[in-house]
Amino acid sequence: MLNELPLYNKILILLIDFIGVWLAIIVYNNNPKGKLNKIFLGMIVSMFSWVNFAYLAHLIGKHQIYLTLIFVKIAWVATPILFILLYFLVLYYLKKEKEYKILSLAILFGGVILSLLTAFTDLIIKDIEFVGIDLSIIYGKGMIPFLGIMFFLMCVPLYFLFKEYIKSELKERVRIEYLLVGIFIFYLANIIFNIVFPVAFKIVYLYWMGDYSSIVLLGFIAYAIVRRDLFGIRVILTTLLVSAIAILLALDIFVFTTELISRLYKGLTLVIFLYFGYLLIRSVLREIEYREEITKAYEVEKKAHKELKRLDDAKTQFLMASQHHLRTPLTSMIGYLDLIFGGTYGKVPVKIKQALLKFQVSTRRLIKIVNEFLDISQFQLGKEVVSLKPDIDISPILKEIIEELQLEAKARGIYLKLQKPALRQTQGKLPKIKADPEKLKVALFNIVDNGIKYTPKGGVIVRCQPSDNKLQIIVEDTGMGIPKEELKTLFTRTFERSKEAKKVYGTGRGIGLFITGHIIRAHKGKIWAESEGKDKGSMFYIELPVNG
Repeated sequence: MLNELPLYNKILILLIDFIGVWLAIIVYNNNPKGKLNKIFLGMIVSMFSWVNFAYLAHLIGKHQIYLTLIFVKIAWVATPILFILLYFLVLYYLKKEKEYKILSLAILFGGVILSLLTAFTDLIIKDIEFVGIDLSIIYGKGMIPFLGIMFFLMCVPLYFLFKEYIKSELKERVRIEYLLVGIFIFYLANIIFNIVFPVAFKIVYLYWMGDYSSIVLLGFIAYAIVRRDLFGIRVILTTLLVSAIAILLALDIFVFTTELISRLYKGLTLVIFLYFGYLLIRSVLREIEYREEITKAYEVEKKAHKELKRLDDAKTQFLMASQHHLRTPLTSMIGYLDLIFGGTYGKVPVKIKQALLKFQVSTRRLIKIVNEFLDISQFQLGKEVVSLKPDIDISPILKEIIEELQLEAKARGIYLKLQKPALRQTQGKLPKIKADPEKLKVALFNIVDNGIKYTPKGGVIVRCQPSDNKLQIIVEDTGMGIPKEELKTLFTRTFERSKEAKKVYGTGRGIGLFITGHIIRAHKGKIWAESEGKDKGSMFYIELPVNG
């Protein structure tokens, strides 16, 4: 004769067995050779042994005490094995199986020994007794150590999961959350219904709530293994909450309520609840989808940023290496030309000297280009390019620039003038500035040179005047002008020129104004341009702080 257990208990054990088999088939078919999948199958077998033999023990009861005791021991033997498998599943899930070999061996052998002691000795389970149809276990002397070891087995997987969760990215965190939630529900149910209630309060009839919670753990694990793109854990929890409330409402209607009117009202309440529950779940899904889209966009942007930075660094390194390798032989060439012109190698015929002079001009131009490229690289790397010195007179620098570019202006049929300012208040002298003469000359040379290149007729006037504790240099030309939309970015673009500029001067490099802007700003000065538009000329303004 068997004990008459509650109907819900019978239904639940059948449902759990069915779900367990279904989960085992899904996970195994997902990857039959995968170690993670094989460990999960072992957990299913352990869960079956634990849950079904515990059920059978309560079903047989005191009618066959010896057989009942065997079934109870089998259920308890399966418990450490399940926790050992959970430990290894977490390790393989996190791909940390090679990092904890000694700990894994200790847990494996310790868990197996614990199961053997439970099966073949009275140290853990000494005997059983019944209060009515409720089964109660009489624990042996080794029960406290058993619980201590089981507590350790429970904590280790949680430690690994939390440790990995903290340092993981959002997508991987979602996967770890499934294990954490499943393990938390499973642990909480077992601690309450299988340890606290039976040991502390002698309440044994709720044992099944702890045992059956194993299916929740296995469900979360199966979903985390099989699904690559997981829904947020909030969707699962929200769905479970809505489902649980809906089931309770349905039970209330069909089991505990007998009046037709009350059933109708409660049925309407259930329908309304299901509708709003559906809206709640859908809103959570939408929020998660939105977050996933943001995360994907962020990942794409982060990868693109890394790739752009890598390419930019490679470009900078290439430019700097190329410039250093180019500048050395060019400098040597200029040195040899100076020696030739100085007579070190004897008298040079006139025709050869003319050719060498052209060669010298071209070489100096190449050196200037290489220096410009090197300056760009240095500025982009944030390095100091300008070395400021006090008491620099701007007049000699401007005169040198005018003298050097005068021939080019005449060759183009335009004028180039250095206009002397009226300086009565400063006794005919311009205020001195703190500057790097060489770099400042490069910057001013670029502005004047640009004015000549892009002025087909008329000419260029350079003037200098003090203005509010500053020295202002103005370069005015009658050339092609500058479109208003380009004025703001004139000194920030590299290797870019307008179509009109390319028509007037096709061989420009598009770096002169960029370097000029950086040099002037390094002098703590300001630079800007003004123009009325096409064919109306331009005016470049440079303001530099005076000494003090």
